[in-house]
Amino acid sequence: MNRLFVVACFALAACTAPADQAPTESHAVAQSSASPIYISRKQVSTDCGVESVAAPPPGFAHRPNEDIEEMPEALVKYMAVGAGRPIAETDPERVSPGYILIEPGYVKPAFLINNDKEVIATFENDYFSFTQLLPDGSRLASSNMYSEVFRDGGGNRGCIEEYGPDGELTWRLRLATDKYIHHHDAVKLENGNILAIVWEREPADHAIELGRNPEHVSENGDIWYDGVIEINPQTAEIVWEWSMRHHLIQDFDPGKPNYGVVADHPERLNINAIRLGRDGSVSDDWTHVNSIDYNPELDQILLSSNYLSEIWVIDHSTTPYESQGHSGGRHGKGGDILYRWGREANYDRGTDEGRQLFNQHDVQWIKPGLPGAGNILVLNNGDGRVRPYTTVVEITPEMNADGSYVLNGGEPFGPQGPAWEYRPHEGEEFFTFFISGAQRMPNGNTLVNQGAGAKVHEVTPAGDIVWEYEYTDETDAPHMLFRANRYPADHPGIAAILNQQAD
Repeated sequence: MNRLFVVACFALAACTAPADQAPTESHAVAQSSASPIYISRKQVSTDCGVESVAAPPPGFAHRPNEDIEEMPEALVKYMAVGAGRPIAETDPERVSPGYILIEPGYVKPAFLINNDKEVIATFENDYFSFTQLLPDGSRLASSNMYSEVFRDGGGNRGCIEEYGPDGELTWRLRLATDKYIHHHDAVKLENGNILAIVWEREPADHAIELGRNPEHVSENGDIWYDGVIEINPQTAEIVWEWSMRHHLIQDFDPGKPNYGVVADHPERLNINAIRLGRDGSVSDDWTHVNSIDYNPELDQILLSSNYLSEIWVIDHSTTPYESQGHSGGRHGKGGDILYRWGREANYDRGTDEGRQLFNQHDVQWIKPGLPGAGNILVLNNGDGRVRPYTTVVEITPEMNADGSYVLNGGEPFGPQGPAWEYRPHEGEEFFTFFISGAQRMPNGNTLVNQGAGAKVHEVTPAGDIVWEYEYTDETDAPHMLFRANRYPADHPGIAAILNQQAD
């Protein structure tokens, strides 16, 4: 039986409405001013159930002894871009020192390599655990547990866990029921809490009642709203959450809520801005947020919506009640979007001729002390219809001194173009059509993870490749890397891990 952590109300005055029943704005403000105990309806337990591994795209390496399907023609075409280029030689004078975590899909164990591509440490993870190394040598992992209702959601995980430098489990949290599940990405805050992306499952009628065109709902009768939860792993309590379902606009049905002029509300998501499948179908996974980052100085959260080809910034300084409304927090906007970029047609302030992002992954603020600190970096995957090639984009959002973002009149959010872009030199082009990522190095270089094919290379600001690696084994099929990060040679967590594994 799952061990559920429940917060009980011992006095009537301390009880509040469940958090996924959106209060009115005035109610939210009244509640927040009284600072009540926050109670989320999302259940949390420590039982992550049976390990599950979703099938990879056809043609990609599977776990040992599993049959590999034939790769469809479209994927063969994508994988062919740049496939014939030999691995670049290392330029020791220009490569950034450090160690890279390699965690191929459907392969155990994960491992650390140095710039000579030698394995220096191994980790007995679950398959494809989306692992991050922490400063003390611990590892944060988002592993996959079986879920019947979310099983077809690419990137579904359900379980977050932390392991010490000795490999022992520190804590484990099941963030999954039939109503919600953790997926893709998570980040650990300085206070020890975890920010995690979740899908919230509702009947498609819920979206129709909020103004979605009934012709644009999934055949299975569901809609998944992306959200963010903050959870204290020591108490298993959700202490803050945000859901996009509270921040919608539509101009389809004047008789339904949220009706208005989309262009007048860039702070909200148009519930009818959708991605149609090649066959005209609509997924229940509406926006497919695939990465999250946190900026402690701004107290803001950065999200990447793959299906809408857009990045969003939201305010973390709100109370969990204010996050459901349109006021409160440092910038007075509640949980509304503070900044968005990548596809201005999504909020009717431009056309797709001005589109900047195409199914991007791994959005992040460049960390303090690194070249470009404070800018936003994202791997721009491209797509098979308009842009069958991949780039890396760095942008400088236009900001005011108080951490708010410049938005002039009826114009879209700036900038009009990137501050820097990695476009591979002729003959070095590639197309990684899913997963993947990028990371800024201390020497100004950028590490690029070609997730489709499990290749990693480091490029200079001029786009020269100075280091490159490809994971291969006896499997006659390409592998996958969700993310590949380099940790500096003086990273304290590396020393803790090496010391532990040397014992």
